[in-house]
Amino acid sequence: MMKLLALLATATALKQQPKALAVRGGGIDKAGVVKAVNVAWGLYAAQMLLVPSKIQNDHFEEKATKMTDFAWRGHGVSVAAGMWALTKLDTEDAFKMAMAWVAGIAIACPYNAKFDLFGTYKQKYPMHYVPEILMPGLLAAGFIANRAE
Repeated sequence: MMKLLALLATATALKQQPKALAVRGGGIDKAGVVKAVNVAWGLYAAQMLLVPSKIQNDHFEEKATKMTDFAWRGHGVSVAAGMWALTKLDTEDAFKMAMAWVAGIAIACPYNAKFDLFGTYKQKYPMHYVPEILMPGLLAAGFIANRAE
């Protein structure tokens, strides 16, 4: 009987959590997640545009070349344009786009390098932990924000 009461109390507490967060002004909302994504992408875009060799040399054993600098700069322009586009969308569409973007970049970049999904790369640690932790962190924030509504 006590186990049943404990189970019911736990289920009730879990069900009421979003309400409690909303009343206290806590929690994570979709607009905040979009802003967090734009801050993260802004830092990456600035590095890609201004010091592209740094991204290459910090994250991979293979040293930067003129061609990698060229590619990183081009990607930086695309990231900056995507950030601007997120600010022009309504919150719901910006949130969906941001979450798809983070998931896509997570697969194409840090997890591609970590798990050799599309090739073999020699990533450099500890710096490569940053995107490996950042991407699921942003996705988790998005999951929480999506459940709060």
